[in-house]
Amino acid sequence: MTDDWDFYFLRVDDKPASIYVDLGAVATAPLAHLPHMAYVRLNMLAPRDDGLSSQGEFDTLVLIEDALKDGLVDARTDYVGRCTTDGCRDFFFYVAEPADWPDRVAACLQAFPAYRHEAGTREDPGWSAYFEYLYPSEADQQTIQNRHVCDNLQSHGDALTEPREIDHWACFPDARSRDAFVEEAQRLGFALRAQVDNEGERPCGVQIFRTDVPSHGTIDSVTLPLHALAVQLGGEYDGWETAVLT
Repeated sequence: MTDDWDFYFLRVDDKPASIYVDLGAVATAPLAHLPHMAYVRLNMLAPRDDGLSSQGEFDTLVLIEDALKDGLVDARTDYVGRCTTDGCRDFFFYVAEPADWPDRVAACLQAFPAYRHEAGTREDPGWSAYFEYLYPSEADQQTIQNRHVCDNLQSHGDALTEPREIDHWACFPDARSRDAFVEEAQRLGFALRAQVDNEGERPCGVQIFRTDVPSHGTIDSVTLPLHALAVQLGGEYDGWETAVLT
């Protein structure tokens, strides 16, 4: 486990889901001595109507997660994340030896007899469950960054209710793809602020802007189309910023 954990929302099997994942593990995964994915599926007692966890059950779920981490994580077990959806919370680990996994889990959950659970393992030397299921896609990583920027604005006294100019950056491998991005962005109501030539694989940079409200509930709908457009053209969306309004 590392200290670099974060969460994001998505849909799993067309149902609302929340994933909390060790982002820092990507730097060393997969670990050859932990070739088995091991899971614990916990049936929540009081999920919300949409299948996610409720505030009323929050404290107990934290205690359960702490019990699993304290009782399981060691030199032969790594905890990498969890997914909450459809009334269940699934915890994901990687282990050296799978044989005693159900017994180890049962011992950790003895203090929570009201909760039904199941535990299992499968071979996963490439850590596909981590990379392909838990770890956020580039678009999901953008939603995480969006939330961080909004949180930072709020921490400076911004109510995130007032529209204002928001600047966005992107970079491309050549001027043609950059021009195509600007042209399509203008159709979406964005205006060109500046073009910047840099070094590297994507030397053709661009700064565009549009007036929007940078709120938690709206910013994804502003940035994700730009992110998708940049990727489609072989480029990279490089984030956004705006002024603090108090």
